[in-house]
Amino acid sequence: MTFVGESAKPVGEVLVLGESRAWPAIAIPGVTMIVMIVVGVLFDLLNLTILAFGAASIIIAVTRLRNAVFADDLGILVRDRRGLRRSYAWNEIERMGWVDAGMMWGSSLAVYPRGGPYDVPGPNASINVGRIWRPGRRRSADPMPELLKAHGVKGLFDQ
Repeated sequence: MTFVGESAKPVGEVLVLGESRAWPAIAIPGVTMIVMIVVGVLFDLLNLTILAFGAASIIIAVTRLRNAVFADDLGILVRDRRGLRRSYAWNEIERMGWVDAGMMWGSSLAVYPRGGPYDVPGPNASINVGRIWRPGRRRSADPMPELLKAHGVKGLFDQ
């Protein structure tokens, strides 16, 4: 269902659905790690588990630094370290929406493609495309609901 060999050049108006933001992804765990190291040195209470989670969070944030999810007239475009690639056309998508993996691991766009009940991915099993560090709060309105309605795609929790 993905476009193989299809041009990844945007067609028509391009909307940014989500983009990785590096500063909170690196700053929050970095500050936590520094505080833990200082507390560990002062009070001899170094917790290696928290330091490992902080280091893993920073590594994940750096690997997702340029990731973004865009939408144009033809479908969903995903930008990652390998460049801009098209993921799904609008007519191939049954449902989609953001899935939050928690504060330390970011978010991803879950896409339920059209197909039979036993297709994987398909209408009963999603595929995560466009893993980013938090979609973030926008100053303007979220374009996702209007975009889904315009292309006849359901949200994640629509019946």
